[in-house]
Amino acid sequence: MALKWRKVALRIAQAAGPQKWTHLPFAQSPALDFQCSISAEKVKSIFSLPAPRKPDSSAPAGHRARLPLQISAGALLLLAALLFGMGACARRGDPPPDPLAPHRAAMKDAYRGDVDLAAAAPRYQISITLPPPANVLTGTARIDLTNNSSDPWSHLVFRLYPMLDQYRGRMTLLSALINDSPTNFVYQTQSTAVRVNMPRALLPGQTATVELSWKLTIPKWSDDSATYALFGASQEMISLPLFYPALAVYEPGPAIGTGNWWLETGSVRGDAAFNQASLFVVTATLPSDQAPVATGTRIITHDVGEGLTQHIWATGPVREFLLHMSPRFESASTEAYGTRVTSYWLPGDESAGRAALAYAVAALRFYSDYFGSYPARDMAVAPAALSYRGMEYPQVSLLGVQLYSRYRADLETLVAHEAAHHWWFQIVHNDPVREPWLDEALAEYAMRLYFEAVYGEERAAAVEQQRWRVPLSLLAERNADVNVNRPVDAFESGSQYETIIYAKGALFYAQLRESLGDREFRDFLRSYLGRYRYQIVSTEDWLEELRSLDRPELLTLYREWVQPPTARPVIEPTPAEAPETQAIAP
Repeated sequence: MALKWRKVALRIAQAAGPQKWTHLPFAQSPALDFQCSISAEKVKSIFSLPAPRKPDSSAPAGHRARLPLQISAGALLLLAALLFGMGACARRGDPPPDPLAPHRAAMKDAYRGDVDLAAAAPRYQISITLPPPANVLTGTARIDLTNNSSDPWSHLVFRLYPMLDQYRGRMTLLSALINDSPTNFVYQTQSTAVRVNMPRALLPGQTATVELSWKLTIPKWSDDSATYALFGASQEMISLPLFYPALAVYEPGPAIGTGNWWLETGSVRGDAAFNQASLFVVTATLPSDQAPVATGTRIITHDVGEGLTQHIWATGPVREFLLHMSPRFESASTEAYGTRVTSYWLPGDESAGRAALAYAVAALRFYSDYFGSYPARDMAVAPAALSYRGMEYPQVSLLGVQLYSRYRADLETLVAHEAAHHWWFQIVHNDPVREPWLDEALAEYAMRLYFEAVYGEERAAAVEQQRWRVPLSLLAERNADVNVNRPVDAFESGSQYETIIYAKGALFYAQLRESLGDREFRDFLRSYLGRYRYQIVSTEDWLEELRSLDRPELLTLYREWVQPPTARPVIEPTPAEAPETQAIAP
C-alpha cells in the first residue's frame, strides 16, 4: 500500500514539472499536518476543480455542457506531497480519513472541533484566475451542500453579490451542473441571484453537488482617498468580497413548503450580504506583484510562471470568503493567543499600520477574555477604499485609507469596532438588512468595553459621550429619534441609521449592563455566543436568551429602547345600515 501511494506521488510530481516554491512557515506545519488523516480521493476533490470554458453555443439558453477537470501544477505538487505522506500512514494503521481535515488546519488546535459544527454546512472548493491587468476574473466552484430545511427544494438559489448596485460588478454564469448533470439556470432579482433548477426535488437531509463556472468584470472606481467602494479597484487596491456565486440563505416559512430563499439587495448603508457558515478551500492564481489578504489560512504559495503566482487558502466555518490585494502592501505580523495577527499598510503609512497591528492584538486579547476565545489561526487588518469607515469580513477588517492619515485619531476606534465583529456577525450571525441592530449595536458597545479595559473608565466615558450621546441628542432635537430594531431601509437617512443602530443600540447595551451588573452581563454575552455559535440568530432568539435570565425589568428596557412600536389599529366608525338593494347584473 505504501509503495503504491509513493509511486502515485512520483508520477504526479513529474507531471507538475519544476516549480519555484515559497513555503509559509506559520501555516505550513498545521496545514500539512492532515496528510495522515485524509484519503487520496478526498485530496483530489479538494484541489481538482473544473476549469472555466465557454458555453456550448448549440445548447439551449441556460443549458451548458459539462466541465472538464483541471489540476494546477502547484496543486499537483501539494497533492504529491500529501500522497507521499499517506504511504507512510498506511503502514502505521492510522485512523480513517477525515474529510474535514483541511478546514481543521485553519483553526487553533483547541478549536478544530468547531469544524464539526459545520459538518453539514456548504463546502466550497473554488478556483479563480485573475491575470494582468487584473480586471477580469474567471472562476469555477464545486459546492457540496445539504438540504438542512424541512422543505423539499425544487431549485437552488445562488447570490451574485457583485451585481448589486452598490458593488457595480458584472458577473456572468457560464455553466451549471448538479450531481454531474447539466442543468438550466435563470437570473432573478435584477441579476443579483440565479435560480438553478434541480433535476428532482432535494428532500430534507439529502445532499447534492453543484459545479458552477463564471466570469466577473471588476469595476474601477475613482482613486480619490474619499472614495467609498466595497467592491472593485481603487487606489491600487482590489477588494473582492463574495466574488463567487454564494448559496442563498433559505428561510423557513410558517408551514412545511412555505419557506423562501433570501433575496434582499440591501443598500450602501451597512452590509448587504447574508450567508450561512460554510467551509472553503480557495485556489487563486494572481499577478505575482499582488500581495493578497484573504479569509482563512494560506496553506502554500508558489510561482506558476508568466508573471502569475498561485495561492491556496483553507478556512474553518466562515460566513463568506474575502480576497483583497495590492501590489503596494507592506506588512508586519505578531502572534497573540495562538493567532497570527497581520497588519498591512500602504507606503508612507507604516506608523499607522503598526499602530493598527497593536490595536488589533489588544482587541483580540480583550475580546477573547471577555466573550470567548477567537478560534481561527489568522486575523488581519488592511487599508481599503472605504474613506474613513470600516467593513468587517471573516478574519479580516478593512479600514478606510483616510484612517491611516487624515482621520488617524479614529483608527483605534474603528479597529476595535471591526474586530468585535469577529464574534458578533462572524461567529453569531444575523440578517444585516432586516435586523442590523443585532450585530452592529453589540460590536459598537464592545468597542466601549475595549476602551474601558485598556484606558480606564474616564477615556471610555469620553468616547461614549462624543460618539453616542451627543449625536443621539441632536437627533432627538430634530424629532428623528426612533426605536432601534428596524430594517436598514426604514431609516430616513444615513445619519439617522448610524445614530440609531450604532449609538442608541450601544446605549441600550449600557443600560442592560447597568441593570445586570458586570459579571452577569458578561455571562449573558458568553452564554449567547455559546448557544448560537456559527448559527443565524433573529431578534426573537436574542430575546429568548434575555428571558432565560428571568428578569422582567430587562424586557421593559428592551421595549423602551429596541422594540419597534406596534401600529395602532385604525378604528372605523360603524356604518349606518343601508336599505336592502337588489344586485344588478352587469
